[in-house]
Amino acid sequence: MISRQVFFAPDGLAVLVGKRARKETIFMDRSNYVSPPPRRIGAQAVLLHPTQGQVMVLRMRGRRCGWLPGGHCAPDESAIVAVGRIVRLQLGIAVPFGGADLAVVDYSPANREPEAREGYNFVFVRRLSAEQAGLARPQEVAGPDLLGYDWVNLGELANVCLPYHVRRITRAVEACEPGSTAARFLTQGLVA
Repeated sequence: MISRQVFFAPDGLAVLVGKRARKETIFMDRSNYVSPPPRRIGAQAVLLHPTQGQVMVLRMRGRRCGWLPGGHCAPDESAIVAVGRIVRLQLGIAVPFGGADLAVVDYSPANREPEAREGYNFVFVRRLSAEQAGLARPQEVAGPDLLGYDWVNLGELANVCLPYHVRRITRAVEACEPGSTAARFLTQGLVA
């Protein structure tokens, strides 16, 4: 097994260095937070508790609300690859997302917040196994801003998330119900 050291390079990428001085770049690209692209493509995961009707909500330093696991897609990376990569980087668990896990696409127009650019969020829903839920831990490579996570009941999301996040999560979960005819294209969590 190769021992690895993690550090954040000046370009914002997390870099792993093995004992053979081989560099392996993993994309936890923080430059999107400093100078976001004009239109961002995001991949988010609504991770459901194995037995309860709860959603995993991340606690982030400097954020007034909870966030879903996920983040920006890297250049030439599909949303389905990105969501698996980012969940693994943030929480240390491998979740095999598939096309059937895509619940909704949520469009967000630009707003006054500096990092809030226009973009599309591909939202995947997956119920974790008991093993995955037990192994999930905030990872050092995700950076110092990821403080932890909480399991939150769907009915209590408004206490910890912004209104459009509550709508996005709720619509995504509804879209995955068997026989659902819920809309799959949203604008800030509202049916477009």
